[in-house]
Amino acid sequence: MKRWNKLKSRISKRILGRAEQQRSYLLNKVGLMLLICFLLVGSNFPVEAATQTQKERIQSYSDISKLISNTWEEEYFGKIIVDPDTGIVEKDGEAISFYKEFDASVSERNAAIKSEDSMEQFLDSQDEDTIYKTETNQDGDIEITAPFQTKRLIVEEDLSEDYGAESTYYNEEDKDLILQFETQAETQAAYEKICDEYGEAVCYPDEVYYIDDVLMDNGTDNGTDNGTAISWGTGYMGMDQLKIAAPTLGYNRAVTVAVLDTGLDHSNAMFLGRTVSAKSYNFAGHNSNIMDIHGHGTHVSGIITDATPSNVQLMMLKIANNEGYSSLLTIRTALQYAVKQKADVINMSVGFISVQAEKCTYLDKIINKAYEKGIPIVAAAGNNAVNVNYCYPACNKKTIAISALNQKEQLAYYSNRGKGIDFCAPGSEIVSAKAGGEMVSMSGTSMAAPYISAAIAYLKMMQGNLSVNGVYKELKIHCKDLGSAGKDVNYGWGCPILTDLFNTGIINKTQITGVLAPKLKSVKNTEKGVQISWRKVKDATRYIIYRKKGNGSYKKLATVSSKKTVYIDKKVKKGKKYTYSIKVVKSKKKSGLSNTKTIVRLKTVSNVTAKAGNGKKITFTWKKQGGVNGYQIRLGNRSMRKSRVITITKNVRKVVETGLKKKVYYYQVRSYKNIGTTVSYSAWSTVKKIRVR
Repeated sequence: MKRWNKLKSRISKRILGRAEQQRSYLLNKVGLMLLICFLLVGSNFPVEAATQTQKERIQSYSDISKLISNTWEEEYFGKIIVDPDTGIVEKDGEAISFYKEFDASVSERNAAIKSEDSMEQFLDSQDEDTIYKTETNQDGDIEITAPFQTKRLIVEEDLSEDYGAESTYYNEEDKDLILQFETQAETQAAYEKICDEYGEAVCYPDEVYYIDDVLMDNGTDNGTDNGTAISWGTGYMGMDQLKIAAPTLGYNRAVTVAVLDTGLDHSNAMFLGRTVSAKSYNFAGHNSNIMDIHGHGTHVSGIITDATPSNVQLMMLKIANNEGYSSLLTIRTALQYAVKQKADVINMSVGFISVQAEKCTYLDKIINKAYEKGIPIVAAAGNNAVNVNYCYPACNKKTIAISALNQKEQLAYYSNRGKGIDFCAPGSEIVSAKAGGEMVSMSGTSMAAPYISAAIAYLKMMQGNLSVNGVYKELKIHCKDLGSAGKDVNYGWGCPILTDLFNTGIINKTQITGVLAPKLKSVKNTEKGVQISWRKVKDATRYIIYRKKGNGSYKKLATVSSKKTVYIDKKVKKGKKYTYSIKVVKSKKKSGLSNTKTIVRLKTVSNVTAKAGNGKKITFTWKKQGGVNGYQIRLGNRSMRKSRVITITKNVRKVVETGLKKKVYYYQVRSYKNIGTTVSYSAWSTVKKIRVR
């Protein structure tokens, strides 16, 4: 144990500088488990190095893929785990030993592997530039990573300087910067400085991940076929019937499902007659060779193929190299590409597990863009039997998080759960295509996600411009409620059973893309009622205002002309809480609901008076109101543009303000009410004046 303490000391000399401060960049807490239902990488023109002050403009995602490919090194690793008790050292799932006597007896070899010398010699073999980050996991093992080994940072900010980068690349499509450095030390120093100046949410090291550590399947098992479909999940959700009926009913619109995974073995008989999009790409190898060596992507794609007709094509985005490695930049680039290519739905059997997952932001900008364009992102919830809040991007509210069912319609023992789960789908003992031929049964939320992606493919087949919110509502309509009534922590809204989909048709036909929701600017109390204001939308036909009383549901309040951006709700009651949202209509197309704003109706304070007294003071009085938290007095000039506000935190009817100057003051009073973290104010009373002598 003493030797291991010395070893940790040696590693700490080359440790990530902010580990002691516990800086939360990409998943950096104790107990970190990077989980990717599978992994990624990221598009065909040469990338030339920029000077330290010059930005090389990137005009295609193949440029980024080229950059990743050209700078990739064989020495990259994902994670090393050291057991201090036994001395066993594992690098990316394999025991490492630098002893050459591999022909020795098993006992001798095991003794060599368990020796602390393995770690010593591993460190000796590494570049002296390597900066490590060490953590002790929940099992007491030492986890060692090298977050800066790519010597690259991803920055979602237009920086005013290059922070010493050897090359700077500007992604014109997504307004990202990629900074390439000469050493890991320079990369770390720039990372810390950028985080200090711009915040941690805009800068990320391009970390390396090993795929077998992050895949979201639980390995192979003994699943069986399901009659008309290859796997039981297709029949369970009714998609075996839809697959037969779709062509006869004229539902033949081409639909593209983007699959971010290990690639595809298209030679498997399961894909006979299935179109693989010409826009498929190998982001790890910077080429169009999407051949799947690992098998995970082939299995996931087989599930989609089994559940859908031939007009549903696969856009395969290979995100890990044949050695099983990827990086954050690869993942981001593949997702950016899928959005750019206008995929109808994106399947992400991928995620990062961490106690800091809810704070992760490194895919948020892309997720938001997909949401605005009406592209649903289906995210596997994870296989660690923990809260989905610990899994990113499944915990992002604009993705669709999927938990896994077993054949008994129960939550699979491994599946993550929690309030963030949206839907569930079959995930255990799922038979699908195997890389290299034949079939194989696998389990995991990686298998559940593509069933929902297939279900969405049918919705997009029927109405291609459905918004993400529209897709969500349609899935919800067809759900079989498997847990507590309504949405619950295990099954979300339940599992969509689509047997009658073609009979019911699309219900939420107005929930479409192409018309973005307007921006609700403010709601405020006035003398006549609550005033709602919003930003004008170009080419609007009309606006529809919705209101929710208390914790009730939204109801249509009014429809107003496209020329208006203000409306006063006069049908409000004192002390009641109201929440407002609006939609815009362009011709016959209606947007979704805008952002919301909440207010408590407060009447204007009455009987406001002021009396000047000796000692340069003023006594203010007013009629006391019920149900408020306090009042504010505003003192200033005639226009009230230059004024100061005095806040009274008690519900009183009189206050004395002292220490005033001899001059004329103009004053107003209003009341306020706290509702959670929001404060509602009444309108200001009429402006009055008083002279202090």
